[in-house]
Parts: sequence; C-alpha cells; structure tokens
Amino acid sequence: MLHRNRALRSLGAALVALLLVTALPLDARAADHPSDWFTPVPGYTVTRPFDKPAQNWESGHRGIDVGALPGEAIRAPDAGTVRFAGTVAGRPVLSLEVAGYVVSFEPVGSELSAGDEVFAGQPVGTVAEPAHCETGCVHVGVWRADAEKDYLNPASFFAADSTVLLPEAEAPSELPAVPAGDDGASGAGQWGGHENGRIPAVAMCPLASAPGHRLRCDAAKAFDALDAAYREEFGRGISVTDSYRDYETQVVLKRRKGRMAATPGRSNHGWGLAVDLGGGINSFGTVQHEWMRSNGPRFGWIHPAWARSGGSLPEAWHWEFRSG
Repeated sequence: MLHRNRALRSLGAALVALLLVTALPLDARAADHPSDWFTPVPGYTVTRPFDKPAQNWESGHRGIDVGALPGEAIRAPDAGTVRFAGTVAGRPVLSLEVAGYVVSFEPVGSELSAGDEVFAGQPVGTVAEPAHCETGCVHVGVWRADAEKDYLNPASFFAADSTVLLPEAEAPSELPAVPAGDDGASGAGQWGGHENGRIPAVAMCPLASAPGHRLRCDAAKAFDALDAAYREEFGRGISVTDSYRDYETQVVLKRRKGRMAATPGRSNHGWGLAVDLGGGINSFGTVQHEWMRSNGPRFGWIHPAWARSGGSLPEAWHWEFRSG
C-alpha cells in the first residue's frame, strides 16, 4: 500500500507538472532557445514578419523575409552542420542544423554539402535569382530538429541588428550623465597604412567572446575584457551583431540600404574598430545600455556623440574603440 501511495503521488505530481507546462503560452514555452544568432546579413531588416496560421492547412507566413540582394552572401547563424543543400520545387534551398534547431534559407545557392560543418558567421551561400520578393529578400524558417516540424519565429533567434532610426517619441527624456573623460569623439579611423575595408586578416584578431568577428588586436583584447565584466554583471556575454566590414560588404549594404548605409570606403566599421551590439544594449534607456555607457569607456569602448540619443544619427547599438 505504501508503495502504491508513493506511485500515485508521483503520478499526480507528474500530471500537475504536465498541465502547468501545457497551460503556458506558446511563446513562454519557446522562450528557452538561442537569441544571439548571427543575422543572415549585416544590417538586416525584416521585410515581412512571422505570421503562423492557427491550423497547418491555413494560409500564413511560417518564417520571415529578410532584405537581401541577389548575389549577397548569407552567413551561418552559429556553429552547426549542413542538413540540406539543393533544390526544392526548382528553387535553391539551404538548411543548417544549429543548436538543436533547423534554419532554412530560400532561395540560397551553396557549394556546401549535407554533413559539412560550418562556424558562426561563415558565408554559407548566396541569394539566388530571382529573389524571394520584388525588392530583394531571402525567406528564413526555423523549427526544432528533433520534433515534428512546427515553425517558430526566426526573428526571436537572431541578435538585434536593426539600423532603423529611433523615433523621437521612443527616445528617453533623460539619460545618465556621460562618464567623466568620455567626450564622445569617434574612435574609428585609419591606422597601419591600411585602407578602409581592405585590412588583411593577419592584421586583426578574432574575438574570443564572439566567434566569427574580428577587430584590430588591441580592440579585440579590450572587448574580450569588457565582455568578461559584462558576463559578471548579467550572467551572459555581450551580443555582437556586426564588427569589421570589408569593402565588398560595404558595397552590398549601400546597394541594399541606400542613404542609410555609409559610402563604401568610408564606413566606421571598415577600420576594425567598431561593433554593433544587441541583447538590450541596442536600445536607449535599458539597464544593459546604461551599463555600457558607464563601463565601456573603462575598457576603451565609447558611444560616439553622433550615435547617442541626441546625436545626428542615433544608433544605440554602435560602439567604437578608442585607445589611449
């Protein structure tokens, strides 16, 4: 009898736990997933959002469309393996398995094969023609690798990398004082005789805290130290969405984003001394952003005056390294 009662109690507890889980909103149950993946392209814009239908047979949008031009490189969201590379209904499709999820890109052609390993930020294919939409885009889908296909919102997996100007109404009325000694002067500029966007890989160092990104070596070392302090404060690392941009990437961004992108050869990212950050730092007034404003300068990382909330081009996410 004693064993039977224990068994009944255990069964009851299990049923209660199951009911609690199934009673949670879908978003709450899906919240425990990566949220710092590389965006498919730098400076990405979602041109059509996720709109999953209530029933599988109904119309809807089971992924997101991301602005990207034909021929533009698509990068791996994180380390993983190629699940599929080929054509479906006459259109090139690339699917990767990353951290227990499948992420698919269409139309994207690739020279990779199923089983190939990829690393975070690696160019894995290019947008094929015709593009998925008239203005140029790629369709991205995400679902769990070990379960029946049930589409999830891809936007929640990617580190924020928005380059949309902050509306005046959303800017906080007051911000903490700028740390003493931080005059907001830009830290990005020419060094070593190199040209913007044409710095050889051997002249830079990878970020240990953000695989796939590279900066000038002193900037990389300082950023890793900054990341360690951030981890101690928040329990997770800094989400890096963009760093060094070579000249070819600058050209593509200018074509895609027009006046919103820097003239190729003049990008602050072309010196290997600038980063774009997500994870809350990319929004004015958040705890993470205020922490960066207070602590970034201690490690040589500053928020340039033009990018601040009252600057000429407010970009909460953009930070630059200034040595000395």
